[in-house]
Amino acid sequence: VKPDNVVMCKLGCEDNSFRDIEFSDIMLVDFGRAVDMEDHCTQGQDARSIMFRGDACLDEMKCVAMRSGNPWSYDIDTFGVLACAHVMLYGSHIKLKKDRNSRWSLVNSFKRYWQRDLWTKVFGTLLNLDEESGAAIGSRARSLRSLREEITAYTEKESDKLRSFLTRQLSLLPTSRDQLA
Repeated sequence: VKPDNVVMCKLGCEDNSFRDIEFSDIMLVDFGRAVDMEDHCTQGQDARSIMFRGDACLDEMKCVAMRSGNPWSYDIDTFGVLACAHVMLYGSHIKLKKDRNSRWSLVNSFKRYWQRDLWTKVFGTLLNLDEESGAAIGSRARSLRSLREEITAYTEKESDKLRSFLTRQLSLLPTSRDQLA
């Protein structure tokens, strides 16, 4: 998943709401480099244990494990989600740096009105998860679950404000595929 493969539009999906907040449809397009993990399993092997080595994409889309020369698996998908969020926040591809503690972070800073604490936690956790946990699958699931719970709590608390923002965004999106070109 990368920003170039995500299209936001209003196509009338039956379930395009989060709780009571209506939003636009997010459509994934172009699965040219998708990998079916089951194709790489030996008999009885769990697909979640498959690891790859090397680079599989352009430099700007290399996950932290690729940049560090470590084995990777779902890391590239997690990075793709972060790259998509970065494009939505900044309007540009993600750029990373290592800080003094050898932790990966964004080159850009979050604006104070962007829920800086939440975004810092999301990016900080997902960019540095593998190095902190030794790529343990169990810790990834716990970290993702914890982040999902925190984001859900935020969206429930701020649902009125989010509804207003998403309604405005929805009015700006195309209503047919013809308008996407």
